[in-house]
Amino acid sequence: MRLFKRLAAMASMVSLLGLSIPFESLAAVKTISSVTIYAGLEELASGDTLPSESSFKTDGGTGNYVYSNNDKYEVSDLNWITSDTKEMKVGSEPKMKVTLRATNSDDYAFKGGYQSSNVSIKGGTYVSSSRSGSDTLYVTFTFKPVKGTYESPQDADWRDSGYGNAKWSSVDNSSGAYDVYLYRGSSIIKKVEKLKATSYNFYPYMTKAGTYSFKVRTVPYTESEQKYGKNSEWTESGEVYVPQEKVSDGSGQDDSAVSNGQVGWIKTGNIWYYRYPDGTYQKNNWAKINNKWYLFDSNGGMVTGWQQRNNIWYFLNSDGAMTTGWIVSNNKWYYLNPSTTSGVEGGMITGWINYNNKWYYTDSTGAMQEGWRQVDGNWYYFYPGEGSKAVNTTISGFPVDGNGIWRK
Repeated sequence: MRLFKRLAAMASMVSLLGLSIPFESLAAVKTISSVTIYAGLEELASGDTLPSESSFKTDGGTGNYVYSNNDKYEVSDLNWITSDTKEMKVGSEPKMKVTLRATNSDDYAFKGGYQSSNVSIKGGTYVSSSRSGSDTLYVTFTFKPVKGTYESPQDADWRDSGYGNAKWSSVDNSSGAYDVYLYRGSSIIKKVEKLKATSYNFYPYMTKAGTYSFKVRTVPYTESEQKYGKNSEWTESGEVYVPQEKVSDGSGQDDSAVSNGQVGWIKTGNIWYYRYPDGTYQKNNWAKINNKWYLFDSNGGMVTGWQQRNNIWYFLNSDGAMTTGWIVSNNKWYYLNPSTTSGVEGGMITGWINYNNKWYYTDSTGAMQEGWRQVDGNWYYFYPGEGSKAVNTTISGFPVDGNGIWRK
């Protein structure tokens, strides 16, 4: 009887304690697993300064805004990392730090790590993030580059010494790349494009007596610069007269397929070339550039797609880089050797392939086989869509053994 009373008293106490605990505390706090920030900046021109943080809307809208559009967290503070007194240039990427706070820390919290894989910036580019406790997350990002027109070069003229030495001065709002055209009268004699220099020797092209001048403009150099930077206006030089007794014999001219003065990757029309500092080009061979393999034809043009060298097939993607591993081409799967120590790296493999402890089979064209296939007199089944060989199972009533062979 006494034992029964003690148990009853304990049960009553537990019941009373349970009633005193708020129901909400029994629910687990959920993790804010991903974050999306919407950012917009009114169009800036070269020379403008950044708007103040107070001009930004944090609840949506147009113009200057940074908001979350989420009921789990909200934007509580904004701070420029890029100085708001600094004049913007073409290509400048203003950097901002945003403070996010959980709207109800009893229900949702920031936990674990936040990076580019789970932080999305609509209207900008993610840079970094850090947490302060479980209710605050700091996110740093950059807005899209400032668009505009580059400034024109200055002081375009001829050097005093000799003939044909063109020079000009750079400006602050510049890509550092220039188009320079040589004229004799009103006729264009020589074009030099995307030159990474502020001088050029045109004398080898002054092969006839006459009055010469040149024009120079600032142009975007990289592919990303081409997205936000526009060519500047032309700057014209003064004129210089070259008499018949001083004309050039043409020696020293560089009439290669691509522009003078550039090194590395150079695009002419729709073809990419690779130029070395000594002026030579990669031709009719492989080249490993930035740890990737590229193949060039006899004219120096980078090739793409399926290419055969020494009876081995390779696949170069749209960027020209050699591909390894499994690829899909014309709705068929192919396997390109990923090993740098066994076989030929990047070469298409035919026959049996051991991949992730599973066996696959490709025919003489390199295409992965699917369904029932006869190989070396034996019948095997390869799972459609996935391609691995079936082993120790039954396919539509037909058993296959540990080697994947169906035996009658």
